[in-house]
Amino acid sequence: MLKTIDVGLMANHLSVHSALIKKLELYASGTKNQQLIMLLEQHVGLMKNHVIVMNNLLNPDNLNQVSLPPIPHVTSHNHNTYSSLGLEDKDIATDAQITAMAMANNNFTSALNMKNPQVKKIHVEMALQQSQIAEQIGMLAQQNGWMSHPNASTTEQVEAQNPLQANNNHNHMPIYQNQNVNTNQPNQLHH
Repeated sequence: MLKTIDVGLMANHLSVHSALIKKLELYASGTKNQQLIMLLEQHVGLMKNHVIVMNNLLNPDNLNQVSLPPIPHVTSHNHNTYSSLGLEDKDIATDAQITAMAMANNNFTSALNMKNPQVKKIHVEMALQQSQIAEQIGMLAQQNGWMSHPNASTTEQVEAQNPLQANNNHNHMPIYQNQNVNTNQPNQLHH
């Protein structure tokens, strides 16, 4: 028997999945980039698998162990006709990547709150699958010049280091290690 929180979180996911599947199918029909079409269709297939798995988990008559299938492999697109959405491929890729990242975050956060070990484990796996799709879309976007992630300079990296670490590098002794301080007399040393 599932806990109420598990049922509630999955019911919420199912309603969101329905809308996102329709959006991703629309995006797949609105792009000419074959790689992007395949990634969008792969994402649709993945989300349809997630719906099936959640319905199996919610089914009180299902006594079988439920497992998450791998990310579906798509070799060619099913859309025969292109219909312009008024969006460029880079816009579609950006939104699809954000969608996958949001779903990954949602699944992982939900898993942290879920009580049933099987439901929790499957939602962590779903989060990882969504993360993989987001990464693949991001790589495609970068390859096509739709998005870039500039490298930080060495100076920026050093400046971003933890200020406490920087203080320790300058031989500052943390207060908790100073054994010479008289706690009854502030700012005076023992003699």
